[in-house]
Amino acid sequence: MGRSAVIADFLGFTALIFIAVYVLICAHRWPSAAKLLWVAFMSRAGAALFHFYVAPLPDSGADARSFERVAWEWAQGGFGEALGHFTGPHSYFISWIIALFYAATDRSLLLAQSLSVFMGTGTVLLGWLLACELWGGRVAMKAGWVLVFFPTLVLYSAITMREAYIWFFLLLGLLGAVRWARQGGLKSLLLAAFGFVGATFFHGAMIVGLLVFVAAVFGQSLRRLMSRLSVKRVPLTALALLVVAAVPVVAFTSGAVSVPKLGDISRATDPQVLVAIAVSRTKSSADAPDGAAYPNWTVPNTPTELIYKLPVRVGYLLLSPFPWDVKKTSHLIGMFDAALYLLLISIAWWHRKAILADPAARLLVMLTFAYILVFSVGTGNFGTAMRHRAKFVAILIVLTTPFLPCLKIKRPVRAVKAAS
Repeated sequence: MGRSAVIADFLGFTALIFIAVYVLICAHRWPSAAKLLWVAFMSRAGAALFHFYVAPLPDSGADARSFERVAWEWAQGGFGEALGHFTGPHSYFISWIIALFYAATDRSLLLAQSLSVFMGTGTVLLGWLLACELWGGRVAMKAGWVLVFFPTLVLYSAITMREAYIWFFLLLGLLGAVRWARQGGLKSLLLAAFGFVGATFFHGAMIVGLLVFVAAVFGQSLRRLMSRLSVKRVPLTALALLVVAAVPVVAFTSGAVSVPKLGDISRATDPQVLVAIAVSRTKSSADAPDGAAYPNWTVPNTPTELIYKLPVRVGYLLLSPFPWDVKKTSHLIGMFDAALYLLLISIAWWHRKAILADPAARLLVMLTFAYILVFSVGTGNFGTAMRHRAKFVAILIVLTTPFLPCLKIKRPVRAVKAAS
């Protein structure tokens, strides 16, 4: 083993040790979640080590290698030059973060993976906190265990991909949104905004969550303002929130602001543009060697076709590959993943009245539905679908946890012989 390999291993294991210290601190702060955090960390660290030393994990190919390679290229000129490669909201924002660590230390693939482990472990904590806000501590514990062991949450927390970072910041935003729905407050608004913006830095389409949340704040503030004006009282808080919420809404709807992936308002709402996106994503996937492209009949060629084919693409995003799409043994992994989503979606549908009865849960449903629509248009193969639907699986888990069946193992009762 060369000197560079030893240094890389040392950096990777050092990063894992620092994450263990972080888990120790969080376990002390939230003792009820201690077991969740330790098992989450060990499972994700174990998967990362398996990927690094034994065999590559699924979906750890071209994109993951590209993110890591670009990070190393940006780190060549030292920390100052790496800092200058700041991308803003961009697909390679993850490379910029890794480049800062590489510039300060050295190249280490295990170090890059460890950053995902850190974010993935933090995702379990935030998911547990979100479930606590919604349903209480007892239900949150069940949600936490599902988050700990859900396969794609473990997978993308162990490889150099954006998903773990997106989960972390998205759940941070959702936690702020739920707290705002429960008791309001400026801190909740700032936390929600910070989380949604943070997620957007890794994938531009995540800005949809912020737009939906801002629209909800705007709507509630407007209702409060109108109800108070009817009794000739001016609520300054509602008026201030209305003005603040109106700024990003007006900026986007007027076309003054353009966001990554979506563009400005004219592009984001142009049916022809949406059709072109759906066609290009599916056709480019058809040229890939993995045979995971959506069937041609799912591709809209006109805005009218987009209307009635969008539900089909929603189905493919959430539940593909279907049996008739399987062409390789590796596609069976996607079928297993889709079966888990089918279970979560079915439970959510069966208990939709109970979920929608809670204003905070209803806000999460709105956010999830918006994300599903956006990613359904821009996804053209079920390999990418598996990755994109993982972005909001934590929300599905938290929403459906109260209705998940509990598995209890009963110990056999030993017969006691009566004393003679």
